[in-house]
Amino acid sequence: MRLAATGGTAAEFLVLAYSANGQEQLGGAKGEFSLYIGPDTFAAPAAARHREAIASRGERTFHDRIRQRERALAEAAPRTIRRAGLHGAPVALGDRRAFQVCADPDCLSFTSVSATARYVGREGVVFLDDTVPAGGYTQAELDSVGGLFDDWLYPIDTTAFGRESDVDGNGQVLVLLTDQLNRLSGNCNVTRQLIVGYFFGLDLLDQPNSNQGEVFYGLVPDPGSPTCAVDKTLVRTLLAPVFIHEFQHMISFNRHVLLGGGTAEETWLNEGLSHFAEELGGRQIPGQYCVAQNCVNQFIRNDVTNAYDFLLKPELYYLVEPGVSFGSLAERGANWLFVRWLAEQAPGDSSLGTAVTRRLLGADVPTGIALVGEANAEAVADAVVQAGVTFKELLADWHAANYLESRTDLAPAGRLSYRSWNLPNAFSQLAFGPYPLRPDSSSGWYQGSGELRGGSGRLVRLLRPAGADPIAVGLTASQVVVARPHLSVRRIR
Repeated sequence: MRLAATGGTAAEFLVLAYSANGQEQLGGAKGEFSLYIGPDTFAAPAAARHREAIASRGERTFHDRIRQRERALAEAAPRTIRRAGLHGAPVALGDRRAFQVCADPDCLSFTSVSATARYVGREGVVFLDDTVPAGGYTQAELDSVGGLFDDWLYPIDTTAFGRESDVDGNGQVLVLLTDQLNRLSGNCNVTRQLIVGYFFGLDLLDQPNSNQGEVFYGLVPDPGSPTCAVDKTLVRTLLAPVFIHEFQHMISFNRHVLLGGGTAEETWLNEGLSHFAEELGGRQIPGQYCVAQNCVNQFIRNDVTNAYDFLLKPELYYLVEPGVSFGSLAERGANWLFVRWLAEQAPGDSSLGTAVTRRLLGADVPTGIALVGEANAEAVADAVVQAGVTFKELLADWHAANYLESRTDLAPAGRLSYRSWNLPNAFSQLAFGPYPLRPDSSSGWYQGSGELRGGSGRLVRLLRPAGADPIAVGLTASQVVVARPHLSVRRIR
């Protein structure tokens, strides 16, 4: 790409080399690249091998493995959906039943857990494992979280994403709180990694080890465990965000698989929507119902933290994680940021974003939705944001918006902004320090290489003085079919 001479006015350009692949792939969409800015005698350098060491933030997360298993189950044929089952009668307070719960972090084996219904409300039922450790939930605490689900979490999720299924015919959403979930975290005292909850689409299918009904799972306090001590205050802080997060996954499976007849939503978009659900909880629930009367801190703080980690070095992380993902928190931050940004691009729908989120799940379509991932996001944007807009254009705008958030000297608008967030202020309030995204800068010569990962890339500021000669910007890349490398250059000043 060649840029003309600047004439009598200085100019600033934002150069973006990025992967426009929005389709989840097992090993991830990535390819090496070399970005060149220099005199207009352009000769592209060979793509250099990226040698920067990238540290994984732990093993693949349990959540990502569950999402991958769901997609495999949904793609398998034949797929039998249970419409009415053994537990068709509504659950009553004090009822006991057995649940099949994941017995290993890959959810390839299961164990039977006996539990009792300790809370029964209009929408939700809370079961508690009959053999939980001492020092666990009180009845008042179970009533509190059950009431929160009925009064706030359920209506927030169903308004934003649509209704859940009712394959067992009881008209209820079940939650099982069990220390079997705690055991899946292994020695969390050492790893500092804790599995706090899950939903598994297997429970909505008529297959072995399915609970054949709407169930999601949460952990219990166990402060005395020698291997994975779980403090009650921590659990009570995490539990409500887990409920609103996992319930979105349940709704999504219904809309895409049971009604849409397709596969489960791709992990990156599915997780982005569930983290967006957490944000909706933080925005809409009154403070008196939250821990320390601070719903923003309880529901949204972790999402903002993850976003900060992503913006520190977007090039190192996927937006569109591999099917077998390392599940870094920074990738979750990217997922949330993209969904949050897309949700507010519909005219007049800047904070709650229901015009976008309901379409992403086919909430207003009786047959659900079969589109997933890139195709889903592009179709929704075409319908409610701008006719004909492509996914690669959305990505370029999103990356630009992520940078322009930091520029108080400019006034970005439209798709180049976050209308409902002041991210620099949010990061400052959390004492993270300056805005994290600081691209390389150049006034006329630049050469950098690395790897493009699905949906992510490298930003460079090109500052051209008045009277500057023409200049060239070039990108070379490997794995062009998989990574789909693109170059975006826009003048911002």
